[in-house]
Amino acid sequence: MNTPPEHGTVQIDGVPRSALIFPLTLDGLRRKRLGLAIWFVPLIAFGLIYAFLLLRIGTYPDTTSQILRIFVLAMEGLFIAIAVWLIRTYRKPGFVALLREGVYSRTGIGPVFVPWDTITKAGIHKYAGVVSLALRTNTTPRHAPFWMAANRPLQRRLTAWDFSYPLMVIRGGAEFERVVQLCVGDPLERAKVV
Repeated sequence: MNTPPEHGTVQIDGVPRSALIFPLTLDGLRRKRLGLAIWFVPLIAFGLIYAFLLLRIGTYPDTTSQILRIFVLAMEGLFIAIAVWLIRTYRKPGFVALLREGVYSRTGIGPVFVPWDTITKAGIHKYAGVVSLALRTNTTPRHAPFWMAANRPLQRRLTAWDFSYPLMVIRGGAEFERVVQLCVGDPLERAKVV
C-alpha cells in the first residue's frame, strides 16, 4: 500500500488548512469481517439480555425497578452507540494528515491534532503484532476527545508511547513514516510538508 498521499485541506476548528492526507484503509487487514463479527456477537448478546431485563423489570412499579430500568436503558443506549461506531469506522475508516503545524487524524475515536512542537520522540514500535509509527509528546493535545487525557498515560504505560499510527492501515504508510521522522528531526522540513 505504498500509494502516494493526497494534497488537500482539512478543517480544524472550522479553519481549512493545507495538508498532506494519508487515507486509512482496512484493506490491509486480514479477517476484517471476522474482527467486526467478534465485536458484534457480544454486543448483540448483551443487548438481548438487557432487553429481556427491561421487559422483566418493566412490570414492577417499585423504586428499585425504576432505578434498574434507567440503568438498563442507559446500557442499551451504550450498546447501540458502540454498534453505530463500529459500523461507521468499518465503512469510513478516516485519515491521517500532515500539516505544517503537526499531525492531524480523524478516525472512529474522533479527531486528534498533535502539534510538532509537542512531539519529543518518534519511532517504530510493534505491539500485538502490529507495526506502528509512534509518537511521544510532552502534553495532551488540545484538539482531542475528552477521554484522551485519561487514555494518554495508560497508552504510555502499555507501550511507552503516547500516540501510535498503525502503518498497515495507512495508504502510503512508508511515506508517512518517512515524512514524520523528517519533520520531528528537522523543524525546517515542516514547511515542506504541503
